[in-house]
Amino acid sequence: MHAGARAASSTTSARLGWLVALALAALQLARGVGTVGTRPRNSPGAFVLHVELEFKTEAAARELVKAWARCADWCRANEAGLLHYEIAQSQAEPLKYGIFERYASLDAYRTTHKSTEAYRTFRPKMQALQDSGELEVSGSSYFELGHGFVSGS
Repeated sequence: MHAGARAASSTTSARLGWLVALALAALQLARGVGTVGTRPRNSPGAFVLHVELEFKTEAAARELVKAWARCADWCRANEAGLLHYEIAQSQAEPLKYGIFERYASLDAYRTTHKSTEAYRTFRPKMQALQDSGELEVSGSSYFELGHGFVSGS
C-alpha cells in the first residue's frame, strides 16, 4: 500500500472510531448513564415508614423474617400503592433489623395495606413476639418532600 492509501485508510479508521465513540456517548446520554439530573425526582407526599426490630434470639428473628417474606411476596403482587418494601439485617448487630416501607400516600398504607390479608396475618405474629419479650419494635414515619429520587432495581 502506498503512502496516500495508508493516509486515507488511517483517516477513515479515525473517522469510524469517532463515529462509534459518538454513538456510544449518545446511547449513554439517552439512558441517563453518567449524567446528573436525568432520573426523575420523587413526587412529594409519599408516606414512608422505618421500623427498627431488635430480637432477643436468632430463632425469633428467623421466624419473623420468614413470615415477613411471605407478606412481602403477596404485597409485591397485589399492592400497586406500595412502592418499596424491604427488610435489612444490621451489618454490626445481627439481631437488629430494619423494615423500610414506602407508599404512594398515607391512604395507601392506612386503607389498603393495613386491610390486606397479608398484613392481618403478619402483624399478629410480630405482636406475639413483642408480647413474649422476644422482640422490641420502634420506628418513625415520614412524608417525602420530593427532592430526591428512587432508581429502578
